[in-house]
Amino acid sequence: MVGIAGKSKACLDCKRRRVKCDLTAPLCLRCAKAGIQCRGYEKPIIWVNRTPAQRDITALSVITHARVPRGACASRWLDLLDQIRYQLSGAAYDTAQFRARALILLQGIYLPQPHVMEDSVDPTPFSWPKAVCGMAASSEALDHALLAFCAIQVRLSGETGISNDETVQLYNTALGKVIRDVGRNNDETLAAIVVLSTFVCVLNRPKLECTCPRDIRASATPRRTSVAVTELEKPVIQALARRCSLSLAPNRWRELIGPTQSPDSFPRLLDIVTEVPAIMQEAHMFLSDDLATEDTRAPQYMYTDVLVQSFHKLHDWRQCYQRRVSSGPFSWSVLSRLENPADDAYPDKLFPFSLKFRSITDAVTWVFCSTIMLQILETILRLDASGALLPTILLAADSTRCEHMVTPIRVYADDLARRLCQSLEFCFGIENGTFGPQGTCSTQWALRNYFRRRGLHRELEWCENIKDMKGPASRCGIDLMRLGLDS
Repeated sequence: MVGIAGKSKACLDCKRRRVKCDLTAPLCLRCAKAGIQCRGYEKPIIWVNRTPAQRDITALSVITHARVPRGACASRWLDLLDQIRYQLSGAAYDTAQFRARALILLQGIYLPQPHVMEDSVDPTPFSWPKAVCGMAASSEALDHALLAFCAIQVRLSGETGISNDETVQLYNTALGKVIRDVGRNNDETLAAIVVLSTFVCVLNRPKLECTCPRDIRASATPRRTSVAVTELEKPVIQALARRCSLSLAPNRWRELIGPTQSPDSFPRLLDIVTEVPAIMQEAHMFLSDDLATEDTRAPQYMYTDVLVQSFHKLHDWRQCYQRRVSSGPFSWSVLSRLENPADDAYPDKLFPFSLKFRSITDAVTWVFCSTIMLQILETILRLDASGALLPTILLAADSTRCEHMVTPIRVYADDLARRLCQSLEFCFGIENGTFGPQGTCSTQWALRNYFRRRGLHRELEWCENIKDMKGPASRCGIDLMRLGLDS
């Protein structure tokens, strides 16, 4: 039978919504433009044909025989990558169609699953793909950046049909076009910078970088705000790793992003952290000064006080965010399912339990905020290695009560570092796409530095072996770029 008269060939989601499907394979563009995770097309009917010679044939045996070969899913994304690569090589191409296909690929590999990208008042750490792919103006820089980013995600998904060198070559081509277009200072240029900045985090090559130009126009538009929120996260991570201030002053970033909608929003968190890199830079310059003596206790007090204030702002934001998103526990402990090679030499796991969150949004938001808090505490500990000047910190005991507790900084920092280690397993869950592991790049770097400074050798060994962890339903084996120099 060739087909059934009158039966729709539309994808499952277009049928459900009763709209005309464009029948694009492997997933339709109409769903991508609507921000819907397309579930593909109806499965073909499999006939079970018993004959005298084959009396024992069952539906299960036929399905098993016809099962999609291992790696076919990855090949589907490689095919889609080849489509957009070929499309971009043409002299003239449909910009909207190209970006819609790129969005389909990112929905399938990079973004958490299942994922319906709905418009949100407050941008999230992974809301940029829809904002970027939804831009209408033509831009070779943006489209080449998208191609490079899609290629590295296909590579990270386990597909061997594209090499690491190919992805680097695509990155270099896109970077050249971005450099050429920086003077244009438009939304598409900013978007291309966001894409390439995100690309860099998954290459273990510290020399590759792409940061926001100093002369970028500081004016907020709705789409630019969504993209700029993600763009700010990358310079903050890079600035903290290099112990230097941001290339753009905090006030310029605030003009670019626009007013924050609520005190517990992700843009508000970024508004707080814009001040941190400059403070950290001054503190580390003081620490590296060979002339620092007992006569420098006043500056030590000053830096410590400012850092404690920044810490409290971040802690208060985190508590406010947790109360908003969850009336019950924000995170809870479950038995760890991942095996870290560093545990092989010991009778017990270092972290037998891992932290589970309601969603990857909550997880990466908590991890990002907590990582900066840990870096602040690590700097305070370095400012007064003897402990003579160390203050205690006044913290809310939990997210549901107004009680407070006084905790020594060293004790709180050790506990926070271990909780960050326990949060990584959730981020590496296969349902969180390739985004989950990539969101832990700065956290792994901060943890290595902290445990090295504290002399906690087993914890440091555990962090060094994160890329070699194994376990069910996880996306391990991604060797993330090392930010700056571990010290």
